[in-house]
Amino acid sequence: MFNRIIILCSVFFLSLTPVVAEKSPEAEAFVMDVSNQVIEILNLTTAQEKEDEFRVLLNNKANLKRIAAFTLGKYRRQLSPTELQEFQSLFETMITKVYANRLGSYEDQKIVVLGSEKKKKDYLVETELRFNDGSDPIAIVWRLRQEKDGRITLFDLRVLGIWMALEQRETFLSILKNNNEDFNVLLDNLRQQISAGSTVTSD
Repeated sequence: MFNRIIILCSVFFLSLTPVVAEKSPEAEAFVMDVSNQVIEILNLTTAQEKEDEFRVLLNNKANLKRIAAFTLGKYRRQLSPTELQEFQSLFETMITKVYANRLGSYEDQKIVVLGSEKKKKDYLVETELRFNDGSDPIAIVWRLRQEKDGRITLFDLRVLGIWMALEQRETFLSILKNNNEDFNVLLDNLRQQISAGSTVTSD
């Protein structure tokens, strides 16, 4: 009886042992590579140069078609190939302008990788954006995904607790819901925001 109690206690305490997340050096290296390229882009002279190079970087390191489809939610299946292609093109331009403008406001900063873990198809890499002027660091979590060909691509970023692709999805769905699911309203909104060089609103 005593031996049985010992065995049961052992099993219980073993079940309390924390599971160590599987780190991914490859995912962490991906983040550092992208971060270094972003810093190089920020050192360019003109805003147009920064935007052009940032577009190249996004196309190389992110699966923009998948992200665009994600932001449309259920409406993705309702679009014709032509409509989807037009949306993806506008989405790419909008994302490029928005993020190039946002990144351009950061100076004298560096990304520090804190750790990583693999969750099914995704990798989560925790980082901090640290500033040389002593400002509080910004926590950034990178959600990466491994493609069928083995490449790792960027899918989403969580900045200050907000997943950016998810937030964009909620904004797009709100626009469609508030306008009788008229897809042209969303396209027009994207065009206006691209012209203004700012983010999409849900008005």
